[in-house]
Amino acid sequence: MGFQSEQRTLWQSPEVYARMAPFMMADKISKPLLLVHGDADNNPGTHTMQSERMYAALKGHGCPTRLVLLPHESHSYAARESVLHCLYEQDQWLERYAGYGRVDPDYAAPSGTASEATTDTE
Repeated sequence: MGFQSEQRTLWQSPEVYARMAPFMMADKISKPLLLVHGDADNNPGTHTMQSERMYAALKGHGCPTRLVLLPHESHSYAARESVLHCLYEQDQWLERYAGYGRVDPDYAAPSGTASEATTDTE
């Protein structure tokens, strides 16, 4: 089974998968990036581990990043709490990096350096 429209497996065509993998581009990303992922994602192309690895790679390259794992959520978020949490995260992230800086004092997003990046697992 392939990925997206690719019919060959990773083992049959590793160069195609390497070109399509966002992880392989982590060193080229410098703008702040918010990753939100359901920790029970059942989509075969987007395991939670991929977001965790992308987060680590971005952090390692100095990109301001935040990973939010939504408990008990799959590829689409269904629980009201998860949707509200996701909206809050997006609002705070955009306020911090594209808005007027009206960020909730309790919001623990990175302030611009990789060492301050945190993973939110709540």
